Amino acid sequence: MALAPAPANPIPAAAADTDLISLLPDCILTTILSLLPLPAAARTQILSRRWRRLWPSAPLHLLDSHLPVPTPSLPAAVSRILATHRGNAARFDVLLARPSAADLDSWLRSLAAKHLQELVLRPPDVPLRLPPSLLSCRSLRSAELTNCRLPEDASAATAGEVYFPYLAELTLRLSRAPSAAALRGLLAGCPELASLSLDRVFGCRTLCVRSRSLRSVTVSVSLTRQRVLEGAEELEHLVVEDAPALERLLAHDINWGPSINIVHAPKLQMLGYLGVGIPELQLGSALFRSMRAVRLAAEFRCMRTLALEMADPQVKPVADFLRCFPCLETLYVTSHMVVPQSMEILNYERDDPIECLNYCLKTVVLKGYRGRKHEVQLAMFLVRCARVLRVMKFLCENDCNPSWLTNQKRRLLLDKRASLGAQFVFQKFTKSYIRFLKKASNISLVDPFDT
Repeated sequence: MALAPAPANPIPAAAADTDLISLLPDCILTTILSLLPLPAAARTQILSRRWRRLWPSAPLHLLDSHLPVPTPSLPAAVSRILATHRGNAARFDVLLARPSAADLDSWLRSLAAKHLQELVLRPPDVPLRLPPSLLSCRSLRSAELTNCRLPEDASAATAGEVYFPYLAELTLRLSRAPSAAALRGLLAGCPELASLSLDRVFGCRTLCVRSRSLRSVTVSVSLTRQRVLEGAEELEHLVVEDAPALERLLAHDINWGPSINIVHAPKLQMLGYLGVGIPELQLGSALFRSMRAVRLAAEFRCMRTLALEMADPQVKPVADFLRCFPCLETLYVTSHMVVPQSMEILNYERDDPIECLNYCLKTVVLKGYRGRKHEVQLAMFLVRCARVLRVMKFLCENDCNPSWLTNQKRRLLLDKRASLGAQFVFQKFTKSYIRFLKKASNISLVDPFDT
């Protein structure tokens, strides 16, 4: 029997027994430790004297859900870790613990001294009242505050004080501002803020956004106007007054939404979902009320992607929106998947040409398509008018059986399409109540509607 050839460079026995990992410099080892789950990183202290001093100085990733202790003991465990750890803090998550006011204040002061980078506060039950020490965490780059009450002191930032000079991402979810001034002050104190997500925020009826750095805004409100948080009023009016860097404005719950007024956003490229639940939408001098055009103007030449949602998609409201965006490239139209507010049937008479249909619109996606009368009329309108169309996707609620597909293609008169190179794709569409990812405020997500 032939023997396997010996390795060209056999490892000496002495080298095989050597702890090669421990030969690495401290800076690399502490980086490795920072990537481990906290319990595993802490256990490395039993390896040797050298490892014993490494973990306390490694960047701290403290997630209370990873600690192997009962929930009632979590606050004490967190306090103990913060007291013994000497290094900086990369991330701090509170998901299960119910800290006292004194504990939370102590934690935030300690984290501020450790130059905390990312903060996630998502307490399970009772709203968490944030102490003024939150504002001392000046090194923060990302913060998610869920079921929290913002500190009153934030209103002072309206006078020009900067609280979070490096904060780039902020999410406020099911949270309450003590006043409109406090919310405005918090945002004013974030001069580098690029992404803002407001998901059911109370205590401020009207919010005016003025930011030189903001690139993405995501907003949603409660599913019913009657819902309040301890009597606090919910956001009803969002005014984008001066946002020269804003690229996307996303409204998540189109059945219920704040009125939106975009005054100055010269780089706005992505807008949606828009539906009848948004009482009033003003785009420069153009004005829509419950998706019905009151006044039209083509001022947003930077707009590239638009997403609409309707109970019964119709040609006229879609055509009116298209007139406002001469350079639009991608259009999403979704049929309602929940019981919507109704919209009257609007008659459409073709008059002047729509610029984006002649020169720019390349992609159309019809979600929840069932082949109803007005859906077919809308699709036919786009097929016959979009001269540079490349692809039209029909994401269908049924199984797209061959006989149904044949009938649809016949009704749509695809042989009379304006763009001879256009492709028409029919796919089964799984119903979903998620219109786009909640993480859509992440600017690196190229197209949040493509889900």
